[in-house]
Amino acid sequence: MSRIPPNDNVPLPLEEAPGGATMSMLFRVMAHRPQLMEHALHLVETAMRTGTVDPRLKELLAIRVSQVNACFY
Repeated sequence: MSRIPPNDNVPLPLEEAPGGATMSMLFRVMAHRPQLMEHALHLVETAMRTGTVDPRLKELLAIRVSQVNACFY
């Protein structure tokens, strides 16, 4: 749990996408600074949803990296 309470009043388009719900807490905390949240959302969308690598493989890689580093994902 973060020290900064999440802002639950902000709709997140990322939640409908695969893997998006796992990052919703991060973006809800960032929602206290809307401009920061918008830039971070755009970065994640670009990194995870575009390019030649299948988005499902990118998601599996993110999960494996978090497991190797003993991080919750």
